[in-house]
Amino acid sequence: MSTYTPKKGDIQRSWHVVDADGLILGRLASEVAKILRGKHKPIFTPHQDTGDHVVIVNADKVVLSGSKRADKNIYSHSGYPGGLKTKAYGDLLAEKPEEALRITIGGMLPKNRLGRQMLTKLKIYSGGDHPHEAQKPQPLELEHTRLRGPQEKKSIEAKLDDSEHVESSKEKVEQEHSEVKSDEISESGSLESLGLTGALLSNLVANGISTTQELTNKTSEDVLGIPKIGPKALEQIISCLKDNGLSLKEV
Repeated sequence: MSTYTPKKGDIQRSWHVVDADGLILGRLASEVAKILRGKHKPIFTPHQDTGDHVVIVNADKVVLSGSKRADKNIYSHSGYPGGLKTKAYGDLLAEKPEEALRITIGGMLPKNRLGRQMLTKLKIYSGGDHPHEAQKPQPLELEHTRLRGPQEKKSIEAKLDDSEHVESSKEKVEQEHSEVKSDEISESGSLESLGLTGALLSNLVANGISTTQELTNKTSEDVLGIPKIGPKALEQIISCLKDNGLSLKEV
């Protein structure tokens, strides 16, 4: 099977118009270079010019993302020693926006006669008008190349209000929890005086042990059978009871 090569009569060139207002320079250039080369067509052939014509308007309103306007440079050299010239992309866009676009797009095309031929199909204008109405160019939407605005962020005051509200709700829950726990312990009277940790107290109360008498009626095996209470917790309970002159029930 032979490789398909389009004939001259098979290549049909369309005209596209792109409004560069608010579009990012690099992303716009890559999309336009793709159309100039003809890579959007099924008949694309690397060694032939199968691309379409592109008209760019509002070239002076193209944007650069981040700090590229000041940090990104464009270089040219006269060919003589010391002949290197450097200019910021922002300055070139301000002085010659058409040239900035042409250089950027040309850098994405082949670096030979074929690339220079493709570049002749590119027309760039600073304003919103162009003299190619007779060719009836179709609008080319490139919304995915548009610079997105910063996402809406809450103000510092709103964030502080939200954090204060969260903290107040947490304090309220902790206060209610402590009130419930203090009520349960106050009814027992002496579990809190044993000096047990809060986690142990909560586990004991959750398993129906709310007084010292109920605790001393349990054996070591009974206490170990309580969920979330292990040997170390048992040692702490025995130690606290011993300090208060009490002990667990013997088998």
